[in-house]
Amino acid sequence: MIGDAEIKEMQEHIAEMEREIAAKKKALRDAKYAGLHAAMQARKEADEAVKQELKELGIKTSSLNFPLDFYWKF
Repeated sequence: MIGDAEIKEMQEHIAEMEREIAAKKKALRDAKYAGLHAAMQARKEADEAVKQELKELGIKTSSLNFPLDFYWKF
């Protein structure tokens, strides 16, 4: 029969393995989406650069980053 000490040791081992699994899942998720995060950050920086350039040119923009002084030509 399994003693209390062995059961406690098994529970601690299982808990440690669960922590390792959680850490590995997080690392996998971070690696999986690293490219997406980098692309989103690059887009954010590019949007900020465009916004700054439009501001320096004196072009007013709306909250959607759409130039208000732009006239559509058809």
